[in-house]
Amino acid sequence: MKDTHTLRTRLLPIAALAGLCLGLHGCIERDGPAGTDGGSTGGSTGGETTGGGSTDPGVCAALPAAATTYKGGDALGEELSVALDPATLAYTITVDASLQRSAGTQRSGTLVAVDGCTYESAENGARFTIGTGGVLLGGIAAPQGSAATPLLAFATTFSNADTPTVFNPVAAIYDVIGVTRSGASDAPYGGAGRIRNAGTFQLCVDTANGGFMSYDAGCANTAKGYLNYNATRGAFDLYATDPAGGASTSGGTLAGSMVIGLVDGAALPLQLLRTSASEVGLRLYAPQAALAAGSADGDYASLDSNGASGSASWSGTAFSDGSGSATLAYDTPVAGVVQASGTPAGWLLYGSGVYGFVPADGSGAALTLGLRR
Repeated sequence: MKDTHTLRTRLLPIAALAGLCLGLHGCIERDGPAGTDGGSTGGSTGGETTGGGSTDPGVCAALPAAATTYKGGDALGEELSVALDPATLAYTITVDASLQRSAGTQRSGTLVAVDGCTYESAENGARFTIGTGGVLLGGIAAPQGSAATPLLAFATTFSNADTPTVFNPVAAIYDVIGVTRSGASDAPYGGAGRIRNAGTFQLCVDTANGGFMSYDAGCANTAKGYLNYNATRGAFDLYATDPAGGASTSGGTLAGSMVIGLVDGAALPLQLLRTSASEVGLRLYAPQAALAAGSADGDYASLDSNGASGSASWSGTAFSDGSGSATLAYDTPVAGVVQASGTPAGWLLYGSGVYGFVPADGSGAALTLGLRR
């Protein structure tokens, strides 16, 4: 199977992504079939997929032109690879790094077309959606229980294997949104971050406004570290360093990984937090730059950290999902962050057809990921 998830130092031409078409559309019932975990050596299959609808991949132009492996991770901080065969709609999710499952654990199934480009999976009812530019939104059955955990993965990712000290193509200041699981409890995460040319990074969190703030190298609530490319897994190992120290590219403690997706050439970093067995999570980065009303408009498929699949509509200053509708204030409290007032109430972050949402009051799911279709 051809693996398309690695990119060398230079960005691939946008034309290389032409095999990936418009995103999937439709709705999947959440009571889809459950699967079972494979063993730690991989190769086992998940539960059988069931349900109506056509399995003919020819009805969906959004599928990649050839067998494709997407690289990313989930809300439990697990680093994943998702292989999809467009000819048969068979998929295999491989756990590449995790604190909940053994590396090499696999789950396999076959997507079932329900209506056009809508697919059920064997992942406890999770919906799978492919977006423009090679983005995959889906889910993986959680290690325990009957829920799914949302995953985000990319057909093309940034690699600096040939020049491991050069991060210039993805170095920037970002807004950051995500979820942290401590024990059995999920908490929303909001903040600012920076990836520097040498591969060091820093996160800053405010005590108000959901944690979102303008990036400040001297921020009080901070985390620091650096990235080191791991060619075996096709992702960056993330090392945490002393938050009171300077920008260091050595030492520190392994605290997870980062997959830097490239969507039509734009970087969309995904930090997979694995601080300890009792603290894991996901951080989605998007540029800390002004976001114009209308630039994120569209119909979205969504999956939240409680495992619920859904849909949402974004149009100008209006946002609606299954819970109700909200009015949006752009660049509030900082550039690139959108505040939602009403139902749902909270903050949205958008980049390259993907949104993240965290609630203002902590009720409901701590994080929802959406993909434009």
